[in-house]
Amino acid sequence: MHAADFKVKILGIVGTPIKDGNCQYLLEQALQVAESGGQATTELIHLKDYRIEYCIGCEMCLRRVHKVQKEVGYHVVPVPVEEYNCSIKDDMRVIHEKMLDADAILLAAPVYIATIPGQVKTFIDRCRTFVHDFRLRGKVAAPLTVAFYRNAGEDTALQTMTLSLLAMGLTQVSFGASAVSTREGMGIPIRETRFAVKEDLVGMTMMNMAATQVVQAAVQMKAGKLALEEAGITFQTAGWAPPQ
Repeated sequence: MHAADFKVKILGIVGTPIKDGNCQYLLEQALQVAESGGQATTELIHLKDYRIEYCIGCEMCLRRVHKVQKEVGYHVVPVPVEEYNCSIKDDMRVIHEKMLDADAILLAAPVYIATIPGQVKTFIDRCRTFVHDFRLRGKVAAPLTVAFYRNAGEDTALQTMTLSLLAMGLTQVSFGASAVSTREGMGIPIRETRFAVKEDLVGMTMMNMAATQVVQAAVQMKAGKLALEEAGITFQTAGWAPPQ
């Protein structure tokens, strides 16, 4: 195998009503860090650029997963659902394809009243198929957040994204990073710069640690898969089926 075999794709997803703001800047810096070692290619998408409708709770994704499971067996993971698995025909189809194609995901969202904004929660809700079909299993992830004040909901926002990423089947390899967009996190604007987060040494250091950890884990995950394939080793359960 060659070094090119271990190249990984990292998808950065930012969800905020503000384009080209501090949250997007933090994610852009994380992706630059990820690329700097030469083992990763990156892409950033902004949820504001996509039409994403609310989940309507129709259960179509779950019913399709169960239909496939009945055909192939409940022990088959991931469930081989090949198509876009949602009844709503909007831009989530594109985002799902990008998520499936990536080796790692960095999800960035600002703090809105001690948690994530509604736009990001809507995106998360529309990823429900992955909770049931396990197609994101084997990919790694980490969250990023930006707040106006220090200690004003960053942990809550990170935990919300962490639980959501784990529920989708992603392997979370870092608690993530939080930064503040005001002077010393006191709510005082830093008017000398458009991107005040870069003045937050702690936040930018945490971002660097999260980004490098995601790359390292994604490369190790890919290398492990390739090694297992070469050795002819597959992880498949013993064919358990639910009682009739």
